Amino acid sequence: MKSQDIKKFGTLDTLRFAFEASMPCTALRLFLALIQALLPTAVMALATANFVDTAIAVLNGSLPFNRIYLPLILLLITLGIITTIGAVDQLVISRISLSLQRKIKPRFVKIHAALDYMHIERAESWELISRVSRDPVKSIIDGFNGITAMVHIIVSVISVLVLIMSRVWWAALIISAFSVPLFWLSILAGRKNYKAHVDAEKFNRRTEYLDEVLTGRDASEERSLFGYTDYVSKLWYEQYEAGRKLRLKVLAKMFVILKSSSMLLFLVSLLIALTLIPSVIAGALSAGMYMGIIAAVFSLINNLGWMMSDSLEQVSKVREYMKDLTAFHNLSSSPENLDLPLSDVPEFNSLEFRNVRFKYPGGQSNVLDGMSFTLKRGRSYAFVGSNGAGKTTVTRLLTGLYSDYEGQILINGKELREYPAGSIKTLFSVVYQDFARYYVSLKENITLGDITGNNTDEQIRKTASLAGLDEIIAELKNGIESPLGKIKEEGQDLSGGQWQRIAIARSLLSRSPVKILDEPTAALDPISESRLYEEFGKLMAGKTGIFISHRLGSTKLADEILVISEGKVTERGTHNELLALNGQYARMFESQRSWYL
Repeated sequence: MKSQDIKKFGTLDTLRFAFEASMPCTALRLFLALIQALLPTAVMALATANFVDTAIAVLNGSLPFNRIYLPLILLLITLGIITTIGAVDQLVISRISLSLQRKIKPRFVKIHAALDYMHIERAESWELISRVSRDPVKSIIDGFNGITAMVHIIVSVISVLVLIMSRVWWAALIISAFSVPLFWLSILAGRKNYKAHVDAEKFNRRTEYLDEVLTGRDASEERSLFGYTDYVSKLWYEQYEAGRKLRLKVLAKMFVILKSSSMLLFLVSLLIALTLIPSVIAGALSAGMYMGIIAAVFSLINNLGWMMSDSLEQVSKVREYMKDLTAFHNLSSSPENLDLPLSDVPEFNSLEFRNVRFKYPGGQSNVLDGMSFTLKRGRSYAFVGSNGAGKTTVTRLLTGLYSDYEGQILINGKELREYPAGSIKTLFSVVYQDFARYYVSLKENITLGDITGNNTDEQIRKTASLAGLDEIIAELKNGIESPLGKIKEEGQDLSGGQWQRIAIARSLLSRSPVKILDEPTAALDPISESRLYEEFGKLMAGKTGIFISHRLGSTKLADEILVISEGKVTERGTHNELLALNGQYARMFESQRSWYL
C-alpha cells in the first residue's frame, strides 16, 4: 500500500477551505470584519464626539438648533449599520458553513475510505480519526471565525490607538504594553485547551457508547429485562466526570490567568479616563472627544481582554486541529482502496496459500504461521477451528485488507498483491459475522451487492426469492421498495435472521466467482445455522464457496473441510475422512454432536 503525498495543514488553511467552499461569501465576511472593526471604534468615537460637542454648543447657544440634525443622523446611521452588519454577518457564516459541509464531508469520507485497514483497528489511530472526523466543519468554521475576529481586533486596535495617540500618546503606549502578554497568554490557553480535549477524547468515546446503551433501540429489550440502567448510568457518570474534570482543570486555570490580565487592563483604562479629566476641565480636550476616546478605550479593552482571548483561543485550537488533520491525511492509504469492482468478472480457477505467515500490526506473534492450502474452482470448502485460530484472518488477507504477509497467496498462479484492488473486489464476495444493516429500501440493500452491474428488477426479485425473502417482502407495506430501519416514519425494522438473509442476498447478487460466509450466523442457534448453510449450499452448487465457522453443523455440505489450528491447516478431507482420522475435527464434532440431535 502506498500513502498519498505528504501534506501539512496550518491555521491559514481554514481561510483556503472557506474560499474553496464559497469565495464570494468568504470575501464578504472578511470585508464585513474590516467594517465592523472601524465602525464601533474609531468611527463611532468620532461620531459620538461630534454629536456631543455639537449638542453642547447648541445648548450653550453658540450654534443654531438645526445644526444638531446632521451629527445625530450620522450617529444613528453608524448605529444602524453596526446592527445590520451583525445580522448579515451571521447569514454569511451560515452560508459558508453549509458550503463547507457540502464540500468537506465527501473529502473526509474519501480519505477515510482509502485508509489502510490497520488504522481502523488500532486504538491510537482510531482516536485520531474520530477526533478529526467528528465535526470538521465546526473546527474549520471556529478557526475561520477566530482569524476574522483577529482581523477585526487588529484593525480595531490600530484605529483606536491612532485616535488615542493623536490626543494622549502615553495612554496608547501603556495599552500596547499590556496587550503583548495578553496576546501570548491567549495563544497558550488555546493550545492547552485543545490538549485537554485530546486527552479527554477516550472518555468521550466511552460516554458516547454508554449513552447508546442507555438510550439506543438495539439494547432496549435487554435494558428492560435486566434493569441495568442505574448501573450503566453510574459507569457513564464516572467516564463523563473524568473527562469533565480533565477539561475543567485546564479551563479554570487559563480563565483565571486571562481574565486577571483583562481586569488589570481595565484598571489601566480607568486610570487613563481619570487622568484625562483635568484636560477636559482645562479646555484642552472637548467633552465630546473625551467621551469618544473613553468609549473607544473601553471598546478596545473589551476587544483585547475578552474578544482577543476568545479568538486567539479559537485560532490556537484550530492550529492544533490542523496538526491532527495533517496526521490524519498522512496515514498510510492507497487510492486503489476507492476502486470499484470491475464490470467484467475475472475468471477464477484456483486459490493457493503457500507458507503464509502474518501478524497484525503491533501484534507479538503470528496469527497465521505457515498456512498452506489449495482451493479449486467449482468446489465448496469449510474452514473450521476454535476462536482465534486464524479463520477470519484468511478472509482479511484474501480481500486485501492486509497485504504485509510473508509467503505467497496465489490466484490462478498469480500473486494476490499483483492484482489491482478492483479485481480483488470482483473476485470475492463476503457475508461477514458483523454484516451491515443499511437503512435504505430492501431493493437497495440487495443492489449494493453489485453496484457496477445493470441488474433488472426481475433479477433483484429473483435473488431475493433465492435468499428466502419472499415471505418478508409479502409482509412489507411497499414490498421490495419498502424502506428498512426506523430512521424514516414508514421504515420497517427486521429480525436478526431476516437481516442475515438480506446480507446473503447481496452476496448472491454479486457476480463474484468466490462466495465466502465468514461466520455470519454466529448469533443463530446451531440448528438454524445448519439450515441456513444448507440453503446457501444448494444455491452455491457448481460455484466456489468458502464456509468459515467454529461450529460444525454445516461442514457436511462442503466438498472438503480444512481444520485450522494455531495459524495453519492441521487436517484436511471430507467429513467422513476426518472422522476416520480421529483427530482434532473428530473431537470437535463429537463435542458438538448433541447440538444437532
